[in-house]
Amino acid sequence: MIKKKHILFIGILLIFSCQKKKEQLYLKQGLYISNVTIISTENGNYDPYIGHLVVENDKIVYIGKNEPSISGIFEQFDGTGKFVIPGLIDGHVHMTEVQGMLYRHMEKYPELVKEFKNQMPRSYLYYGFTTIINLGGISDEQINSFNKQPLKPDLYHIGYSGAGVANGYPMIYAPEEFRFENQPYFLYLESQAEHIPKKYKPADHTPKSVVRRIKKSGAIAVKSYYESGFGMMSNLPLPTKSMMTELLNESHANGLPLIVHANSLTGHSFLADIGVDILAHGLWNWEKYKQVPTDSLPLEIKEILDLQIQKQIGYTPTLTVIEGEGALVDKKFINQPVLKKVIPKKLLEWYKAEEAQWLGKDLFSHSNPEEVYKSYGKLQSHAMLVLKYLSDNNGLILFGTDTPSGPIYTNQPGHNGYWELTLMNEAEVPLNKILASATINNAKAFHLDSSVGSLAIGKKANIIIMDKNPLKDIEAYDAIEKVIIGGQVVKRDDLEVKE
Repeated sequence: MIKKKHILFIGILLIFSCQKKKEQLYLKQGLYISNVTIISTENGNYDPYIGHLVVENDKIVYIGKNEPSISGIFEQFDGTGKFVIPGLIDGHVHMTEVQGMLYRHMEKYPELVKEFKNQMPRSYLYYGFTTIINLGGISDEQINSFNKQPLKPDLYHIGYSGAGVANGYPMIYAPEEFRFENQPYFLYLESQAEHIPKKYKPADHTPKSVVRRIKKSGAIAVKSYYESGFGMMSNLPLPTKSMMTELLNESHANGLPLIVHANSLTGHSFLADIGVDILAHGLWNWEKYKQVPTDSLPLEIKEILDLQIQKQIGYTPTLTVIEGEGALVDKKFINQPVLKKVIPKKLLEWYKAEEAQWLGKDLFSHSNPEEVYKSYGKLQSHAMLVLKYLSDNNGLILFGTDTPSGPIYTNQPGHNGYWELTLMNEAEVPLNKILASATINNAKAFHLDSSVGSLAIGKKANIIIMDKNPLKDIEAYDAIEKVIIGGQVVKRDDLEVKE
């Protein structure tokens, strides 16, 4: 009898010893999300599970299937039926712009500018973008002004300007008298020497010198350009192969990725050969193949894409560039009810006025809407065909919108990101790859994965709580319940424009 009791006692001890001990957590300022479907990855492969997530201050301190034991001060949220993903990263924005406005408009309507700038960070958060990367020039004043906003995404940048060649794109669009001051990191081209003010010395504008100054500015990447121009601004000076190769090597020596603007067959071919880190735009300008049907890829383009895949060059589709320009002739666009949630009321009214239609008139004065839709539709079909090929063949897809791609009101903060996600879905990119492109892929490409891009202990608590599963429904990105930015929980409704 005693022996049987002894065996029973040992059995009970074994049972309890085999059970995993609950994680013991003491919180001073915490958040506990329980019984929620967790969707995150470090390598692109998703294995969702129902689990628990704990935040202390602005960091994730626990994530897993087992229920932790928590004490202290914390807010608890029952995530039953909900889904959590890492905050989204838009890897290509221009947050220094005011959509649809030129400098003369901003001078004329300072109150509209102020309202836009106050709402802009909230609009990014409204659609789940907790990290944005500014890929144009930015000043310390603009950075500080943005960071003073009470609710805002994390902002990263490429310094006070991109590393474009002298008098090339985008420098050429600035008046000559202050062109060089606005682009302090320009690269000196000997062929442009007579058009460069004498006070700028070649030694200060080599790839080595420029990259060092970009690094010192607090940038996380180097941005350059391969763009011969378009319309009346064509045959612009371009970087040489040796210059771009040196820029790439210097970027890497300083721990920075090199991202380059290009959207043409020639540009993508040139940059794929060099092996830059990231292409800032999709390949939609097929040049000599522009009349090719929209259901097949020419062999030469396939070969360029295969090289990008082989080298795992990051590819940013920016489909809303084409879609956004074409939408300038769409009278219904600006009347979408959802825009009332992310655009201040008076600014939205201005967009509907004749004065705000200036760019559409400039671009399409000799075309009717049907002609515009046909022309831009072909460009977009080519862009989507390229994206699908890369997706089907394990290309490295990165998420970016180029918000705004120009002074156009159709590329609105946050809303443009959701639009880009839906266009990627239309291009038949699988939902798991779409999610990875806007989270872990971007985080790794920009060397931010130690802090964002996935849900893991020690990473920043940038988290989205959704009502739908983004691995099953693209509309999940418009079914956000809460946004958590640096541990701060914000209801999505509280991010809308307040009248």
